[in-house]
Amino acid sequence: MNKKIRNLLAATVMFSGLVTFGCANDVKSFQTDLSKQIETVDKQYKKLDYLSTDDQTTLKKELENSKEVEKSGSRSDLEDEISHLKKILTPFESKDRKIAGEITTAGELRYNAAIDTTNKEKLTDLIAKSRDFSDYESFEQACQTALTQTKKQLVEAVSNQANAAIGSTYIPQTDKVDLTAILEKVKKAENITVAYSYLSNLQTTTSQVISRTKANEITVKAAEAKAEEDKKAAQAAAEKAKAEADRVAQAQAAQAAQAAQAAQAAQAAQAAQAAQAAEDTSGSINNTNHTKWAVEDGYNWHNRKGHSRIIPPGGSLPPGYHWQV
Repeated sequence: MNKKIRNLLAATVMFSGLVTFGCANDVKSFQTDLSKQIETVDKQYKKLDYLSTDDQTTLKKELENSKEVEKSGSRSDLEDEISHLKKILTPFESKDRKIAGEITTAGELRYNAAIDTTNKEKLTDLIAKSRDFSDYESFEQACQTALTQTKKQLVEAVSNQANAAIGSTYIPQTDKVDLTAILEKVKKAENITVAYSYLSNLQTTTSQVISRTKANEITVKAAEAKAEEDKKAAQAAAEKAKAEADRVAQAQAAQAAQAAQAAQAAQAAQAAQAAQAAEDTSGSINNTNHTKWAVEDGYNWHNRKGHSRIIPPGGSLPPGYHWQV
């Protein structure tokens, strides 16, 4: 072998060695990257609060498989595994966020006074099981069912409260219009989730309306009480005036009766006097149908004893005597 060929062979061997060394370094670098990615995924998945035991098992198997791939000398396999691990947590993180949101909502709802004991117990049970459940799909469905039932009950309870407020005699008209508009949105909602989205506004508005309605009721009732008081006072004044008028009328009537009696008495006296005068001028004959007293002149009825006579009808008045009625 001549010198030229030997040099060529030597150069070839050297180049081949460099290539091999370079490839080896590349594989080692990818192995290091994969190891770091495995560690990152392991730490991140352990931070997830709401993973099912099935998903935890799946992730552990994936990490174990990645460790096996790490031992491989294939650059392609290492690259594929690194890419796979970078994406592997995405669906699990999505599940964790969904369950976390539902458990947070359950925690808020279970203390609401409007839900009954049954729904409260369901929510409390879900919260207790949220850190240790086997299958994501079944647990998530249980959460959805419980939350839907609870939200439905809350919407009905608040809607009933709003309807009661609308039915109040003392609700201000503007509040009645506003509250009715929100209730219409709730009634027309496509599903309970949409209806529940109006609940906060409905609940707040209802509370404010009830407060204003009570204030209005107090004002109206105070005005009614004042009007009733004024009415009673007016009636009392009218009754008092009537009683006084009746008293005056009765007094006047009594006075009139007394005056009439006096007039009658005077008239009777006048008649008696006229009769006496008539008798006095009728002569000395008792022309009546009853006996009459004749009293001696100079005497009267009181001192007539021994100086008076009884004259029968038709009898004559003795001389020196006068008739005594």
